[in-house]
Amino acid sequence: MYLGGEKIPQQKLPLSKKNKKWREACVEAFIDLSNQGVSKRRDYIRTLYDYYNGIIEEEDYRYVLAPYGKSRNNFPSKMRNYPIIKPIIDLLLGEKSKRPLNYTVAVLNEDVVSEKEKAKQMVFMQNMQAQFANKMIQMGIAPEQMQEQGIQLPEDLLKSFERSYVDNRAIIGQKSMNYIMQNAEVYDKLQKGWFHYLISGEVYTERGVRNGEPFYDILNPLDVDYDKDPDLEFVEDGDWALVRKYVHVSTVVDHFYDLLTPEQILELEQPRQSDIDSYLLFRRAETSKDENAYRNRLIEVVTVYWKSRKRIGFLTYPDPMTGTIEEEIVDEGFRMPAEMKAMGAKIKYTWVNEVWQGTRIDGRMYVDIHPVANQRNTMNDPSVCKLPINGRRYSDINAKNISLVSLGIPYQLNYNIYKYRLELAIARSKDIIAQFDINMIPKKWDMDKFMYYVEGTGIAWVDYNKEGIALNPQHQSVLDMSIKTISQYITLLESILNEWEKLSGVNRQRQGSVGQYEGKGSTQQAIVQSSHITEDMFRKFEHLEQRDLQALLDYSKEAWLTGKSGAYVMPDGTVEYLTVDPLSHLEADYGIFVTNAGKEKEKIDTIRQMAQSMIQNGMPASAMADLLEQESFTEIKSKLKEAEKSMQELQQQQQQAEMQAKQQSEQLQAQMKQQELDNANQNNELDRKNKLDIAMIQAGMAENAGKFNLEKAMMDQETKSQEIAIKAKEADEDARSNRANEEIKREANKNRKS
Repeated sequence: MYLGGEKIPQQKLPLSKKNKKWREACVEAFIDLSNQGVSKRRDYIRTLYDYYNGIIEEEDYRYVLAPYGKSRNNFPSKMRNYPIIKPIIDLLLGEKSKRPLNYTVAVLNEDVVSEKEKAKQMVFMQNMQAQFANKMIQMGIAPEQMQEQGIQLPEDLLKSFERSYVDNRAIIGQKSMNYIMQNAEVYDKLQKGWFHYLISGEVYTERGVRNGEPFYDILNPLDVDYDKDPDLEFVEDGDWALVRKYVHVSTVVDHFYDLLTPEQILELEQPRQSDIDSYLLFRRAETSKDENAYRNRLIEVVTVYWKSRKRIGFLTYPDPMTGTIEEEIVDEGFRMPAEMKAMGAKIKYTWVNEVWQGTRIDGRMYVDIHPVANQRNTMNDPSVCKLPINGRRYSDINAKNISLVSLGIPYQLNYNIYKYRLELAIARSKDIIAQFDINMIPKKWDMDKFMYYVEGTGIAWVDYNKEGIALNPQHQSVLDMSIKTISQYITLLESILNEWEKLSGVNRQRQGSVGQYEGKGSTQQAIVQSSHITEDMFRKFEHLEQRDLQALLDYSKEAWLTGKSGAYVMPDGTVEYLTVDPLSHLEADYGIFVTNAGKEKEKIDTIRQMAQSMIQNGMPASAMADLLEQESFTEIKSKLKEAEKSMQELQQQQQQAEMQAKQQSEQLQAQMKQQELDNANQNNELDRKNKLDIAMIQAGMAENAGKFNLEKAMMDQETKSQEIAIKAKEADEDARSNRANEEIKREANKNRKS
């Protein structure tokens, strides 16, 4: 096969014919194909990084510094770099670090629908069992330990199931991806890839298995070359790719020690002039121009990946137990047993793609040439396979690839030139100058002293009385040595900045610079319009992220053939544990879906802006803090639902408490009213009786008036009689007392006389 003028060995060969010579020839052919124009491309990419880092080449400004072939070394100005590209790149780097990378793992196996139906039937069966158990309890025929269970209506149960159902394999896939993201440091490495993408307009990644775990690396754009098919968007879909690196001998030995002979290692350690020349050809830093930098000798290591062809067979045979036709894929070395032939088994052969890899060390040693371990085939098409190298360019459709930095180079050049012109104009500008005759300098003063007072005090001391000199002060004059173009240069510099910011899509408002009279609405609108320009870059990079995450999950099947147990930390600090069943993991057809980070961030920012109002509306501060820790809108929705559920439960509890309090209050009020009513009835009864008694007395007074008077007269007469009897009795007692006293006195007198 011929490709790009280079002869590529025939790939449609049986494995038995892919010998050592064929393998080395394949590696060499793709390296030769890549060497076409590689030096020019690498120099161009280095220039882009130089502009970002503020490194300028005077050659770019020669037409300004040395017009007509003459240098301006003595001019009071120097060409410097005033970065206008770097701030834009740095801002986009910062924005990328804050954009969420949210992904969802789904299962794409053919049985995913049937498994869902099985789970649905199980849920409905459990709900029916709960209904039956509740009836038994209500009828009193259930065991004592059985308790009533919550049940749902069929339509509510269906909605709940559709909302919450997740295939168990998808759960394992999601946890596996979470583990890989942390273990392989994918987030940090993607940020590095974004850096390369902004500067060079290219980003390249390597995925695979290393030390029993999936690994992820960002490659230097200087080191990668690949099949540049006009319709190729992602490198992994191409026919070939290679990585060219320059490393120390020790690194080569450490990496390939089990593949190199002692003689080869010794040979590598011997320096050669040709090695220096090769290194200088592919130098990666300006300091490498000095051959002394080659003391620690670097060795070229090129690893090639390409798609070859292999012959496989589709074996069909009847199952001895069921009689159904089964199908298996067998390799080209399969020999059908006689008993299978007797059963009617058949084999149909075809050719499919197969990814190979091979490495050339120091331009002369070939090692590790073989099919890659994980072909990443789909279950439906064994011919589909992906290269371990992936990547994309920003814009190379029908044109040379560009980057944001390459777009900014003309503006950076003009900006530096006008800054140079401005510095030159300022140096030439002497403002307003007064002319004095040199003979007017005071006696015994030198020129330095005269200029000292002029510049320090603004006063020029002159001597009009010098002998023999006739000076007329009116002959003094003033020169305007100011440069009128300074303000024009400043205006031009401002114009260059505005044009560059408009082209890059990063305006002043987006950079945080807001005009004095700009309102909030206009500022926000300017930021939104700016983001629309750069969103395409973010979107293309996110497509690459989705592809790479898919590859890492696929490679985990090879890495975890014996199972996997591990743990990882969630964004909220909680620890999640991972346990992978190797068979289920291997047979699962995973699909990774990455959400649009721009829209995701807008929704997250909107929720965060509502935080204060949510707290004011009753959301606990702890729940809000937990909410703000989330980087996924899906997780935020979940946390919001949890918070809403908690708030609803709290509200229900409060409502129940209020109802109870209200009921108690109403009962108390009813009791008080009843007591008041009873008291009123009792008082009314007493009043009635009193009124009745009074009425009876009043009614009988007239009738009984005479009887009453008679009875009163009789009572008065009786009282008088009793009083008379009492007085008579008292008189009798007084008389007896007096007689007794007189008797006592007579006895006393008789005794005295005797």
